Amino acid sequence: MSPSKQFNYTLNQSLAPNIPSRMLARQQKTFTDLDLFAHEMTSIFDNDWVMVGRSGEIPNPGDYMTASLGSRPIIVMRQQDGDLRTMANYCLHRYVKLLEGCGSTKSIVCPYHCWVYKLDGELVGVPEREGFRAGDIDGLSLETLATEEYLGYVFVALRQDLLPVSERLKNLSYILKNFELDRYEDRHVVHEEQWNANWKLIYHNFIESYHTTYTHTKSIGPANPTKLVEYGPTGDPNFTIHSNSYTHEHQPAIYNPQLDENEHRRFYVAGVFPNGLVAVEPNFVWWMALEPKSVDQTNARWGVSFSHHAMQTIPDPDKFVKEIVNVIEIATIEDKEMVERMQAGANFGSDKSGLLHAPLEVYIKEFDDYVMRLSGH
Repeated sequence: MSPSKQFNYTLNQSLAPNIPSRMLARQQKTFTDLDLFAHEMTSIFDNDWVMVGRSGEIPNPGDYMTASLGSRPIIVMRQQDGDLRTMANYCLHRYVKLLEGCGSTKSIVCPYHCWVYKLDGELVGVPEREGFRAGDIDGLSLETLATEEYLGYVFVALRQDLLPVSERLKNLSYILKNFELDRYEDRHVVHEEQWNANWKLIYHNFIESYHTTYTHTKSIGPANPTKLVEYGPTGDPNFTIHSNSYTHEHQPAIYNPQLDENEHRRFYVAGVFPNGLVAVEPNFVWWMALEPKSVDQTNARWGVSFSHHAMQTIPDPDKFVKEIVNVIEIATIEDKEMVERMQAGANFGSDKSGLLHAPLEVYIKEFDDYVMRLSGH
C-alpha cells in the first residue's frame, strides 16, 4: 500500500475502528501543578529521546547548538569526523554553563575561569594548574549523552540503552519516505520564543487541526480548512500523525517528482513524542522542538526547511523562502495567543475535565496516553 493511501478516513465518514466515540481532556491541574511538572521532567525527559533541532543547523566541525533535556542544559557539537556529540553544558570546575545559543568554535572555553575543552569535551587547559592535584583533573571530560541524526533531525537522550530513533520512528519514516526529509535544505530560518504556557498545551495545539479554520484566519486556515482533515494510522506509541488537504484554489506547485497524487494535495502533521512537532508540506517543512522551563513557561524553538527539489527549480528561491516564513510567522503568532489563553483558563483550577473531538482531537489522547505511560500521571 502506498503510504499516502493509509489516510483514508475523512470527517464525512464513520470513525476508524480504533478511535473512541467519547474522549475527555485532561484536568486543568495537569497544566498547573508544580510537583507534576517536576516529575515529568525526570520521568519523561530523562527516559526518552528528545528532539532538539535540525542536523543542517550545525553542518561543519565546531558548529554547535545548545538546548535543554528537561531541566538539563546540553551542547550538541559537530566533531572533526563529521559525527555529532552531545555533552553536558556545564564546566567541571564550578558548574558554570559553558555555551549559549548556537555558533561555531575551535574549543569550548568556560567564561568564568577559562578552563578549556576540546570539541569532544576533553579538558585540555586549566589556568593556575598547580593549585589542583594532578590526579583530580587529569583525564577529565564533559559527560556525553546518546545522540542520533534521523530524517534530518537531531535527537538526544540521557539514557544509552534506548531503542534507536531509526527503529522507534520506522513507521513514520515509511509514511513520509517520498518527501526525503533528510535532504531538505536548512536555510537557518530558526526562531526561539518564550511561550507562557505549559509544554503539553503547546503540544496539544499543534497535533490537532480542529482549530485550523477558526484560529488561523489570517494564515493557513483558508488554504487548509478543518473540513479537509484526513486521518489514518493511529496507536503508534512513539508518534502521532494526520493529514490535511489544500483547497483546490490553493494547490501548491509541486517540484518533487517522487510525491504521488495524494501527497501533492496534502500536508502532514506529526508529533514525535515527547517534544517534537513536524508539519510536512510538498515544498517545505515547519518544525518545532519544545523545551519546558517551568510549569507555565516553555521555550519554543522552531524553524523551516525547504525541499531541495523546490530550491533547485523555483526561479527565485529567496523570495519563496521569505513568503513561506512570513505565513508561518503569522500562524505561529495565532497559535501562541490561543495557547497562552488556554493556560490562563487552566489557572482557574477546576477538577472538571474538558471534552475532545472524535476524531479531530484523538491525537491529543494518544499523546496524553504516552505521557501517562511514562510518568504514571
